Amino acid sequence: MPADVIYMFAMSLDGFIARSDGSVDWLDRFPANDDFDFAAFQASVTGIVMGRGSYEAARRHPDWHYGRWPVLVATRRPIADAPARVEAFAGDPSEQLARMRELGATGRIWMFGGGDLVRQYLEAGLLDTVEIGIIPVVLGDGIAAFGGAQPDRWLELEFAKPLKNGAIHARYRAQKA
Repeated sequence: MPADVIYMFAMSLDGFIARSDGSVDWLDRFPANDDFDFAAFQASVTGIVMGRGSYEAARRHPDWHYGRWPVLVATRRPIADAPARVEAFAGDPSEQLARMRELGATGRIWMFGGGDLVRQYLEAGLLDTVEIGIIPVVLGDGIAAFGGAQPDRWLELEFAKPLKNGAIHARYRAQKA
């Protein structure tokens, strides 16, 4: 059975996942909320795919929180001093998923970002689910949640609910061509 690929992320009201420099400091000012149930989501994941920019942003944090999963970083450049279970990989999305299966990620794959990598998975028809925490802040500029220009992509809403902290939790199913 193929892995379910889910892009799960927080996004500003104007569609950004990070500031232009990759910073997500705006999330630190937003109150945590347990009705999002991020712990249950993490427990369902068997591996992570992330772009080089997302990897570098995650590494700027003092702790690496992803050691329990195999992590594939989509990049053509080697990674110096990578944590255990992190691998640089230059293949296309289908090759990345095949490699993830080889690394033992046979269930849900967390598409960690960034937007350009997500766009590639959408174009390849390999992204199954988009789950968003929409944070009520307007950043004005930053890294777009779905990368640059691309054709229209329609998604089917599975659910949306307001959270106690003012965010919206929404899940969409990607429509396959």
